Amino acid sequence: MSKKTAVGYSRLSQTSDTSISDQQREIRQLTDGQGFDLLRIYDDGQRSSGFDADRPEYLEMQATLKDEDVDAVVVRDRDRLSRDKRERSMLYYDLDEWGVELWTTKDGECVELEDDESWLIEMIRNYMDDVAKRREIQQAKKKINERVENGYHQGRPRYGTEHDNNGHHLVPGDGFEDALMVLALNDADAPKTNIVDKTGISRGTVYDIIDRQDWYRKLAKKHNIEMPDIALSANK
Repeated sequence: MSKKTAVGYSRLSQTSDTSISDQQREIRQLTDGQGFDLLRIYDDGQRSSGFDADRPEYLEMQATLKDEDVDAVVVRDRDRLSRDKRERSMLYYDLDEWGVELWTTKDGECVELEDDESWLIEMIRNYMDDVAKRREIQQAKKKINERVENGYHQGRPRYGTEHDNNGHHLVPGDGFEDALMVLALNDADAPKTNIVDKTGISRGTVYDIIDRQDWYRKLAKKHNIEMPDIALSANK
């Protein structure tokens, strides 16, 4: 009797999630233990949204399951396939039509879809996972908005700055004086090309600093840093 064939799928949506390598190791362990012939592990990499059905590897896996002779798809848990209740439910119907089993390494067994009661349980689970994740996203957005409203910086530090020891605010860092030089040269009507040449800062970053010049000047004043004194010929 020939071995059953299987494919795996891995996806990492956040830094606290189970790593790609751990997911793939678990998939290989399960397929080895069940005697499956693992054809391939499809991987959409890090930080791919489970609400996005247009993931390249996910779509390719679906085409393979539909058109080729594959007996099972193996994932760490159901939410790796999709967080969206509609997408995941539709995939379950497709797997049933294609005669493909769904296995999860978290449970170490095949997802039961043999009767109406099993289907109902899985549909409820799809809905609960969807709601829980959307609530988590909303809470994360709320926290971000609260941080911004409280004056905390959200995201990567701006050019020439770094986060303070608490990680709440931006303070002058390496390159801050170069940012002030950009503003001083701009005040002297130096052409942007000259500013790029004199500071070694990319053109895009130069424009970004100038666009945020009020913020940079305010930060410099707060930390008692004076603007550079440049020659009037700076634009030559």
